[in-house]
Amino acid sequence: MERTGRTRVAAIASAVTLILVGFALLLHGIAFENLPRAVGGLGINLVGDTAIVLFMIRAWITDTNAQRRELTAAQHVALAQRDHYFAAQAAVECERSRVTRDAAAERAANAARLRAERDSLAAEFEERRAELIAETMEATFLMMRSGKLTADEQSAGKLIPFPAQLLPHRQAEQARSREHGVVGP
Repeated sequence: MERTGRTRVAAIASAVTLILVGFALLLHGIAFENLPRAVGGLGINLVGDTAIVLFMIRAWITDTNAQRRELTAAQHVALAQRDHYFAAQAAVECERSRVTRDAAAERAANAARLRAERDSLAAEFEERRAELIAETMEATFLMMRSGKLTADEQSAGKLIPFPAQLLPHRQAEQARSREHGVVGP
């Protein structure tokens, strides 16, 4: 930065020197009525003035090199963050798919284990049921053989009589129970 400052000072000093030399030649040409010398001095003066104006314009226009460097550095940081974000997003997606696969495998294993337990319990139930049936049949056979389980006389079924078939003492009870608003048998 210091070198750039020295270069600017040297350029401005050169421009001022051109202006002074041009102004001196212009005055000398006017004083001695030498037109080519006066025009040459005027030209040199214009060149110096133009150089000064250019240096002033350049001084007013800010040097954007530092801002460009900052912008480039910020762009590199933004790109690095974007790459980091995409990598993190890919890692999350990979982890999510792994968890989904693991959960599906665990569900399948649980379903298979449940099926096996269900089949085992069904087989155990059927085996126990068959044992109970066999024991019951054996006990029934032994009871029949020992005479504990015999068919006694056949009992007659109980029929529900119609009201006309009721016995006379039952009819009187029903008539009496209806007199008092009580519903009887």
